Amino acid sequence: MDQIVTGTLMSYVGICDRKIWLAGHAIEGYRDHELLALGRLLAESAYPRERKELALPGMKVDVLRRRPADADEDEALVIGEVKRSPRAQHAQRLQLGYYLLRLREAGLHVRGELRYPEQRRVEPVELTPELEQAVRSAIARVEELLAQPQPPPPVRIAACANCAYFEFCWVSEEPATADSPRRRTRSAASADGKR
Repeated sequence: MDQIVTGTLMSYVGICDRKIWLAGHAIEGYRDHELLALGRLLAESAYPRERKELALPGMKVDVLRRRPADADEDEALVIGEVKRSPRAQHAQRLQLGYYLLRLREAGLHVRGELRYPEQRRVEPVELTPELEQAVRSAIARVEELLAQPQPPPPVRIAACANCAYFEFCWVSEEPATADSPRRRTRSAASADGKR
């Protein structure tokens, strides 16, 4: 099976290699996971006046809009990714940077925005040489992971508690809730991963 790098896989870079492998091999997490459902609802309901979901192979952009008439003609289009919070902003920038790179390679020069409607915040993202290098490195990492015959072993991190793939890693445990004493900090999770 040929796996392709997608924006979704790019959004997992730096968060969880196992999740990249599972998703890249068409293994779906729990589809009715509460946070996934909230994310879909937010992407569908935020910014109602703008076009939604530009879909190209390996890409599904949440928002597409045209910049004002006085904008530079080469960058008249803006693509946006709608996110619940900027908590994983580095991975979010890689995802959006991946879209910007792919579109530039197709001859389109667009600008990007990370949108956080719950915070009423918009972060502009441009494909700078630094971001392009980070995106290319992330693409290489994703391709390396997808080429492996088996997924990397699970590593407990704070994100595990709210992950749709929880059962693929920790089948004998129940996911922790927000107020559960089992919910762990990233530093505690990192310490576990080093043992």
